[in-house]
Amino acid sequence: MLKVDVKKKYPSFELKAQFTINPRSYSILLGPSGAGKSLTLRLIAGFELPDQGKIIYNEKDLTPLPPEDRPVVYLPQSLGLFPHMTVRQNLEYPFRCKRKQPNNFFIKDIVKEFGLEKLIDKKPRVLSGGEKQRVALARAILSTPEIFLLDEPLSSLDFDLKVKLVKFLKKIHEKFKLTILHVTYDPFEAISLGEKILVIEKGKIRAPQDSKTLKEFFNLMNNLEKYMESR
Repeated sequence: MLKVDVKKKYPSFELKAQFTINPRSYSILLGPSGAGKSLTLRLIAGFELPDQGKIIYNEKDLTPLPPEDRPVVYLPQSLGLFPHMTVRQNLEYPFRCKRKQPNNFFIKDIVKEFGLEKLIDKKPRVLSGGEKQRVALARAILSTPEIFLLDEPLSSLDFDLKVKLVKFLKKIHEKFKLTILHVTYDPFEAISLGEKILVIEKGKIRAPQDSKTLKEFFNLMNNLEKYMESR
């Protein structure tokens, strides 16, 4: 289990994050731009340090550990693909950065699972948005994380492609049994993917909701809007 109880203060912003994430669950952190979503992920990943509090995973305090010693992979919104490398080289990177020989059997299995066979010798600049997403997700899986942090992974995609990637993320979660924390501003993503939904606003996290409750809320708001338009 991941337990987060931290505070981080800047001159114009303060984050107070307190929540738990169950093992192998798909959780969503939903909120508007500037609410503290990405900062929360960066604190868990170790790229930022809290002013107060701790981050505990399976009874171990991760707070003092550097990012490379945490069982976490953080996928930024920019995806972080190396433009001078081919898809194959990008996929081999998690092994090479640990000074290990690439596990070609594992890579081959992931390439097939993610449908990357025809892209393997291409560079990121010639890939579509959806293809880049799949490569970035595949590379993250090859890092064998216990906790997978996704920072608005679908925000730059059109709706049709977003629907396809939502289905793909569900498939990844079911197959690899990862603990996922996915941040977004999009209620569609939250309802479609989240087993547990945390709503964050102005640096504060509200009581968690399940996707069914949130879906009922948005349906109610949508019906109310239609009613008002009809008057």
